[in-house]
Amino acid sequence: MKKTIVYYVTAVFAFTLILSSFQISKGSHLYRNQWPIPAQKNLQIKNSSKENLNVVLYNASKTNDLKYVTNKNQTKVLPKNDSVVTKIDFKKELYVINSSSKENNFKIKIINNSGKIKTAITDKIMK
Repeated sequence: MKKTIVYYVTAVFAFTLILSSFQISKGSHLYRNQWPIPAQKNLQIKNSSKENLNVVLYNASKTNDLKYVTNKNQTKVLPKNDSVVTKIDFKKELYVINSSSKENNFKIKIINNSGKIKTAITDKIMK
């Protein structure tokens, strides 16, 4: 009986130790897509699934902010080295604007995406 209790306590302790060794952080995402955006250019993103999807936009630059154009043609700031979770209607394109004098990296994660992403570097935003 004592051996069973000792084994049980040891197993619970080992299990607790293993679980506590993992770092669980809220808001972390795996980004599978990354694009460099040249200075003073725009990144046009299209999705073959024409749905309204949740996306995580991430500005990997440590020095400059990026901007993105929402479905309502509003320009919003994407802070440096930060991410924004928003809903994008992919019936239209998503534009990410780099107005700085340096190239910036941009990452995106589309949640529950069933389509393919196509991108292009442009000079102007098509409305």
